Amino acid sequence: MIKSLRKKFILFAMTAVTVLLTALLLSINGLCWYLFERQAEEVLTNLVNSNGEFMKGPPPRNKQQIYLPPELDIMRSARFFMVTTNLSGEVTASDINQVFYVTDEEAADFAKAVLAKSTPSGKIDQYRYMIKQTDDKYVIYFLDLTREQITIRTILFTSTLIAVVSWLIALIFVIIFSANFVQPITTGLEKQKQFITNAGHELKTPLAIIQSNNDAMTLIHGENKYNRNIKSQVIRLGELTSNLLMQARLDEEVELQKELINISDLTNEIIQSYKDSADYHKITIISSITPDIILDTNRQAYAQLLNVLMDNAMKYTTEKGDVNLNLTQDSKNVILVEENSCDPEMNIDPEHLFERFYRTDNARTHDEHRSGYGIGLSVARSICTSLGGTLTACYPNQGKIRFIAKL
Repeated sequence: MIKSLRKKFILFAMTAVTVLLTALLLSINGLCWYLFERQAEEVLTNLVNSNGEFMKGPPPRNKQQIYLPPELDIMRSARFFMVTTNLSGEVTASDINQVFYVTDEEAADFAKAVLAKSTPSGKIDQYRYMIKQTDDKYVIYFLDLTREQITIRTILFTSTLIAVVSWLIALIFVIIFSANFVQPITTGLEKQKQFITNAGHELKTPLAIIQSNNDAMTLIHGENKYNRNIKSQVIRLGELTSNLLMQARLDEEVELQKELINISDLTNEIIQSYKDSADYHKITIISSITPDIILDTNRQAYAQLLNVLMDNAMKYTTEKGDVNLNLTQDSKNVILVEENSCDPEMNIDPEHLFERFYRTDNARTHDEHRSGYGIGLSVARSICTSLGGTLTACYPNQGKIRFIAKL
């Protein structure tokens, strides 16, 4: 239980840390990208307005801008080139003095590609461009964004590295202190589990005495409705006690001892024990058991799993209904399927059936002697989990409920 709670706490805490660091990482890099884009746009706009000459004056400042406008020194260090064409798109001149790795031919190719786009501004490769049109020509300005892209990649790498290191530090911190964080919860659960265990063991003796006295009274005075009621309630309390003790044992995460058993024979044996009860309540049991299935499992746990499913079916199957039990095997799992008739109006979420002490509104469909306490299916799922399997429920069609155990 402590290990399970620690794992869940660590998973929850690190999920929260991961979400927070991811949000910070995206926010920082997104803001940096936005600021660089706005700065590049302003530099290019001032470049166009000054006809490629920043010496005409400092760039205008807008007090309403939330970002810092580029200083004149930054603008003067900008790398750019210009291409002039006539209105038909033929290159007439180019200025590549501010860059050293673009030739006149490459500049002309960029200009033709930009004019083919028919957009006044945008991006092409690592350049942001803007077209300025006059009466008889186009002047296309290209601003090199290589430095900005390198800076953005550097920020991304650095922030990611810091985030990863921070995540690892947080993981170490959470692992070290997780035991202290879950200690109050585990203490309460341990006390609750100890109480259930002690109460279960203490109930066994008085139940046995009540049962023996009731049997003696039946022999002396004969059977009547009172000793029949006592007997049925003692049996119910015995089942509840057994389930509570099994649940407490499973909560301790004690590994069940396994052995190779023929569960086909064991399943047939358990089913036979329910034939008389089924006949009495006019319920038809139909079984399809693949013979000689050998499974490495715990005999007692598997038997209790099957008994819980059959008990549940006997209690809640409608009169003159049927119970179908199939045991098959595939390449990976042994599959136990129990399907029985139920109230056609039953539409409860099947997952609720596995909650401890959960009972449906029609839990007393037949009579008080056949209703349960709502813990059996919870125990059955815990058994499947302990055996490395799963237990699920569904409604295959109206008036039917199906439980599927994969082991």
